[in-house]
Parts: sequence; C-alpha cells; structure tokens
Amino acid sequence: MAHKINAYNNVLELIGNTPLVRLNKITAGFTGNFFAKVESFNPGHSSKDRIAIHIIEEAERKGILTEGSTIIETTSGNTGFSIAMVSIIKGYDCILAVSSKSSKDKIDMLRSMGATVYVCPAHVSADDPRSYYEVAKRLHKETKGSIYINQYFNELNIDAHYMSTGPEIWKQTNGYITHLVACSGTGGTISGTAKYLKEQKKMVRICLLNG
Repeated sequence: MAHKINAYNNVLELIGNTPLVRLNKITAGFTGNFFAKVESFNPGHSSKDRIAIHIIEEAERKGILTEGSTIIETTSGNTGFSIAMVSIIKGYDCILAVSSKSSKDKIDMLRSMGATVYVCPAHVSADDPRSYYEVAKRLHKETKGSIYINQYFNELNIDAHYMSTGPEIWKQTNGYITHLVACSGTGGTISGTAKYLKEQKKMVRICLLNG
C-alpha cells in the first residue's frame, strides 16, 4: 500500500513565500505598523535565491541551458551561494568569479558546494582583464555551452522580484502597504518589488537605503 508523504521534492521548492514578521521593540514610540520580510528563510538564506532560480529556469525554458551546460557569474555576496545551490541541484556546472576581498570561509563554502571559484584582485578597475567582471566574461567566451548570469545588467533580476516578492508583500499586507523600505546592491529587489506595488497602488512610497 502506497503512503502519501507530505514533502517537497527539493529545497528549490522552498524559495519564496517568506513570512512577514511584525517589528515591535525596534519601532516602539513610532506610530503605524512595521513589518520585516524575512528573506533569510529562503533555503540559501537570502533574496538572491529568487533571482538565481528565475534566471536559470528562464534559460531552461528558452533552451539556452541544457544538460551539460555551465553557469557562470560574477559575485561578491549572496548571489554566488544561491547560484551554486540551484546549479548543483539541477545538475549544472557552476563557475564563479569572486573578489579577493571575499572571506576565505565564503570562498571555501562555495567550493564545498561544487562551484569552481576564481579569486580575482579587488583593487583593479572593472574593465581591467584581471577584474572579476572581465574574468567572468572571458570564462563565458571560453566555455562552450555556458551562460553568464550577469546580475547587474540582467533585467530578469528585476523581473524575479516583480513576479514574486512584490505579489507576496501585496497579498500578505492585504493591500494596506504604504511604504516599502529596502537597501540596494544590484537594485533588482527594490526595482522589481516597487514596480509591482506601484502598479497595484500608486500612493505606495519607496524608500531606498544606501549606506
């Protein structure tokens, strides 16, 4: 007799639908209701899981990524972990070009996940052939059947949050949201989320923290 087991097929199915948590002590004395969207509940512990799976699955849908393909990216933060995670689960090779200012622990972790990591000098200009941007581009040209994620200039970065983060926040707040506050690295999270929320309610104010 077959038993029905209530389980996910893999951790990629856990990406998104992160909870909103009310902020209490930190907002004491202020009027209004304040909430944090806990993106660390994604399996890769950040919102970058959203862009990694969205960009990779779009490439699969378009036939750009096929069996034996290699995924290449420039990263100095959480994106590398997310891309390595999605790649290994889907069976793709992963090559990451990272800055030398990345911690040894982070680099070791990426390698332990199966990614090939190139450590590039941090204090060179972006167009220097030794920079992690240029190294990633070169590796993409040299690696047959590869794709270059290029998160900083990939509109699918914005699209990922337009299709997931924005709708989630709108639904979780029942449309009562008045302000969105977010920091920015590539700009994808705040741009995509804000675009969706503004389409639903023009009066939503968008606040960018950049420090």
